[in-house]
Amino acid sequence: MSYRNPKYINQSVQGSFDKLQNTINASVTQAKRVEKDQELKSEADTNRGILAASNQSQATITRNAENNVVGNQMSRGKVGDYFSSYPARAAEIAMEMAKTPKPENYGELQSELQWINSSPETMKGMLTNAQSFLNIKDMSDIDPNQNKDILLASQVFNGELGFTEENGFSYDFQKGEGNSIEMVFKGEGYIPPMKNGKANTDPNDLVSFPTDGYSMNSAGMEAMQAQDQSLIVSTPKMSKQVGSALKDSNVIPGAEYDKNGVYTGGGMIDSNLLSEDTTMTTFEVDGKKVTRPIRNIDKDKVAKSMSASLDEQIASFLAPDYGNDGQARSVWNMRIAKDVSTVNFNDDLARQAFGLAEDAEITDSHKQRWSDASKAWNYNDDLTEDQKALFNVMYRKFVVDDIVSTMETGQFLNQRMPTGKAAKTQNLNPKASS
Repeated sequence: MSYRNPKYINQSVQGSFDKLQNTINASVTQAKRVEKDQELKSEADTNRGILAASNQSQATITRNAENNVVGNQMSRGKVGDYFSSYPARAAEIAMEMAKTPKPENYGELQSELQWINSSPETMKGMLTNAQSFLNIKDMSDIDPNQNKDILLASQVFNGELGFTEENGFSYDFQKGEGNSIEMVFKGEGYIPPMKNGKANTDPNDLVSFPTDGYSMNSAGMEAMQAQDQSLIVSTPKMSKQVGSALKDSNVIPGAEYDKNGVYTGGGMIDSNLLSEDTTMTTFEVDGKKVTRPIRNIDKDKVAKSMSASLDEQIASFLAPDYGNDGQARSVWNMRIAKDVSTVNFNDDLARQAFGLAEDAEITDSHKQRWSDASKAWNYNDDLTEDQKALFNVMYRKFVVDDIVSTMETGQFLNQRMPTGKAAKTQNLNPKASS
């Protein structure tokens, strides 16, 4: 009997063999999923440590300061070292090119001299771009699922406490391909370098660059800067996204916003967004508790009214030609994936995401697809169609839920009273206090 070719297996045991093979295949597939999930979780945990190292307690900073040289000393002398041999080499080339007859490699010498003359400007541009790409202003907005080497390079380049040469990290410059310069980060160290007043030797806290280093190329950075791209992705503030959608859709006419576009209060609910259904609600009037029927907010109508605005926002993340899918990943990981309705499988949301009919049966396959697509998104693989589908549904739900929640606050109770006709014709709502 051959296990390589099942056609030779006796038919009486063929079914059992097929079941066994299916079980094996499923186990292998699941094992691969688990292994990849563990790898991604491990890197995310490491990145959390790297980011947290810049937000240490004052006691830790004080202890570490006694054992480390702090500041931007790592950048001192780097550029000078790189250019130290250039003047002598330029003079040597000039002498060779002045010879008669011209040397056979005259063209090569001319190109090298042009490179030497232009390289200071190239270096200046690279350092300017590096300061832009590697500057993290708000650690709380950085998704730890991003590339570890980039986050680590940011800390090293800025000479952050615990990421200096004394801690095992460094960077140098070298000539790259085609008149470019490369900044190469190398080294390893324990983050944080000190624990309980002693040098940290916990192997779980050891972080490192690849053996051959992590390189940033001047030409590559220049191209990214021209296209307004980012190496380190910050997470958009959802309060701004919600405010933008609210303002564009005008579902609360007269609403007020701060300088960042965040809704601050006021305005009137469009009466077309109110349901005829009511809920008995108890609230205070002149210090006394009263119970009145209050019209419900029709969430479906709100979602429909905001559809065009949300289409634009989602396209800004996922559109193939101009979308910023890096920010889509950070929004998913840092905001949407933490929503309970994302974590807990929901049949109706799955039907929406996967384009199923309202009465379509939900299978284990659908649940597995949801599970795979709703995990933390890495920054290396292309987004799958299922991930995009979940983003489309859950992003809309996140924004609509937020706005409906605002509409259900006390400031809009007067407008939601079935008999409050006057409330529909004038703004009885004060600006929100919060």
